[in-house]
Amino acid sequence: MNRNLSPQQLPWCHYPKASDIESHGLCELPLFLTLVDWTEIKKYRSNKFKTEALTKLTNKQILELVSITARSFAQNEPMVRHVQLPSLMSEQLLNSFHHDPFGNEGFGEWTSENIFFWFIRLFSLTNPSDPIENIKINADSVDFSLAILDENKNLIGGAFNSVMKAEDAPFREGDPFLDAIIQVYTPNFDLIFTQEHEAVEALKEKYQEFRMALENQKVGLHFLIARSPALPKEDTFELVAASAETFRHHGCQYMLVTATNQWTGAACEALNGTRIHYSPYRSKKRIPLIKDATSTEPYSIDGYISAKDSGAMFYVIRLN
Repeated sequence: MNRNLSPQQLPWCHYPKASDIESHGLCELPLFLTLVDWTEIKKYRSNKFKTEALTKLTNKQILELVSITARSFAQNEPMVRHVQLPSLMSEQLLNSFHHDPFGNEGFGEWTSENIFFWFIRLFSLTNPSDPIENIKINADSVDFSLAILDENKNLIGGAFNSVMKAEDAPFREGDPFLDAIIQVYTPNFDLIFTQEHEAVEALKEKYQEFRMALENQKVGLHFLIARSPALPKEDTFELVAASAETFRHHGCQYMLVTATNQWTGAACEALNGTRIHYSPYRSKKRIPLIKDATSTEPYSIDGYISAKDSGAMFYVIRLN
């Protein structure tokens, strides 16, 4: 095999627009979910880069990967880059420190990149339902998440994964760091979590095998994927394919993905993913304009959650 041969480019993935009202919400579900064709996807996989489990990284390296992911999302994710931060950082947050297995530190700068860093640390690496005095590493996230390193062992991309719970525990209270994340991302959460709930309920009702897999914690959640400029875009599909392989290796039967951009949608469809639900970004105004927002509210120049006339597509991928 020629290891310098670039993977084939993923086929273009079309998403509905805000005006395509008939394509919003739940999709028509097939009688059966299609399996991943592991042989067919080889043409999209990287010959140059392979993934490493987060369990092989130090805590310092894991936080570096979080920083790479946060930087990518702040610059590229359609909602994160469009929604502006509340104008004021709370005084309580300014004077607080967060303690978890990754360290003890203050919040830092009130920027989109740093806020997304804390979102990953609080919602993926650790459990947002743990009591504030005993925050633990999210073992599922570390076990299932992946990184790509270059030939010099520099981190250049990663995927944060976990296992879907049948029911989520409530978030802890009295945590100024967690409160700040919820304050900033409530509009995003409203779109994403509402979509996820409707999609998962539809899957449970339609497919008994999925319902049983969810109850038995055999459903993987491909949470976030990002790359630095050092990882070519054509090699990034390796993170998605390897995530699916990792879930299958651990006995998961399905992988769920909220694809907030069309590249991720294309990756899901290369894996024979089935569209379950579509939430458009610009079908309605979800956040205040700058002139109407209070100092504690996020806002945008037009009241929409994204400038892109696209949306979030929820996929299920059958692994075995």
